Amino acid sequence: MPNITIKGLSLNTKNRLTDLAKKSGVSEQKYLKMLLDKHVLAEEIEGVQSTYEELCKMALSLIEKNTEVLNEFIKIMKDE
Repeated sequence: MPNITIKGLSLNTKNRLTDLAKKSGVSEQKYLKMLLDKHVLAEEIEGVQSTYEELCKMALSLIEKNTEVLNEFIKIMKDE
């Protein structure tokens, strides 16, 4: 499994990560791995969300067009 080394991390950040890991009940290594996994997953979720939003916009547009056509059909049927 690949490793990552972070150079130049401030002491404050290192201490804060240590505290957060302790609060989570895991080692710093495991905490950082979970944090990175969540970050990568969040980016994937944003892509899915964007696709979902686009599909919703398309569906709404089709529903609005369908409503227009149905209203026109109803108007024609009433006039006959």
